Amino acid sequence: FFFMPPVAVVEADENGKVVMALGNPEHQIEHEVELVVQLGTDLKPISMAVGCDTTDRTAQAVAKSKGTSWVEAKGFPGAAVVGGWIPYIVGDYDIGLSVNGELRQSSNTSLMVHSVETLISALSQKEALSEGDLIFTGTPAGVGPLSPSDKVTAWMKNEAGEIISQFSGNCQ
Repeated sequence: FFFMPPVAVVEADENGKVVMALGNPEHQIEHEVELVVQLGTDLKPISMAVGCDTTDRTAQAVAKSKGTSWVEAKGFPGAAVVGGWIPYIVGDYDIGLSVNGELRQSSNTSLMVHSVETLISALSQKEALSEGDLIFTGTPAGVGPLSPSDKVTAWMKNEAGEIISQFSGNCQ
């Protein structure tokens, strides 16, 4: 999981539309679909949405080689997109992402390595959490490259198969 700085997050509009910023176009940028939770006053999840954080693998490789923070690779302005928020309810949700109509990622939150509650507990031991903070909970297999002009669609479905959070956007 990763604690996303506020400057990195862009929320889709009421129609689920968004522009996805890719940062440096000369770098390798990859998508990661995730369940995102928003913390309430008691630092427990109050809302959830589908999200996609993008990672600048070129900047990440430099940070890894220097043993420094990955913030430049994962926290650049517009690096994370969030779909429509809904009230948080513990459950098993399908999440998925397609690029230019090709399914790239598809999984279920029941397969997460750690529960949302465990992630919040672990993060709270390292960071001073606040109301409104967003937690990106980790991505399933299938991360892959993005290019300018790609069309990305991401969704989260409930156990009845209904889309409950989504976004679509063009990469720039």
